[in-house]
Amino acid sequence: MKLMYSKLSPFVRKVLVAAAEKDLTSQLEIVPAAVGHGKTNVELMQLNPIGKIPTLITDDGEVLYDSFVIIDYFDSLMAEPRLIPLSGAERRRVLRLNALGDGLIIAGVLAKTESSRPQERQWPELLTAQWAKVTKCLEALETELGGDHGAPTLGHIAAGCALGWLSVRAPEEAWQERHPKLAEWFAVFGERPSMVISRPMP
Repeated sequence: MKLMYSKLSPFVRKVLVAAAEKDLTSQLEIVPAAVGHGKTNVELMQLNPIGKIPTLITDDGEVLYDSFVIIDYFDSLMAEPRLIPLSGAERRRVLRLNALGDGLIIAGVLAKTESSRPQERQWPELLTAQWAKVTKCLEALETELGGDHGAPTLGHIAAGCALGWLSVRAPEEAWQERHPKLAEWFAVFGERPSMVISRPMP
């Protein structure tokens, strides 16, 4: 399998963590792909019309995109450990956690992108709205994950990668001080081997 990759993408990191948890890392060939605001990766868009990473090319030549879709495919390759429950309240909770993690990242990226513009060209209302979403996601994750040290799921992975991204890209937010239970959870989950080996290197 080939994984179109950028070392700074938290969504790619989700896939790498999932692959490590399912012992599939050795089956992945990592292919760097340049993406970003204002960039058009023609080669990538021939595979994935959305033009985003992660994009996975299976051994059968099927192209999959979006971290959820790729991790769901990993579950189809190897039943255990299952990262996305098949049904019921447990599945809904995992999908909710995944949505919270992804939502935090998307809001944070929008806010950081806007704040990188010259101040006179920034949209203050957008910044306020996006950081408010980050704050509410953190509150919800603390409620959901405080004291939860069960077997990892897609939800845990999404939350862990989102918090890792926020810690590196927006350290001024100091989220750990406001959310001690979530910080305690992340301190444990962030030291899992799958999280350690997937940390972006400088």
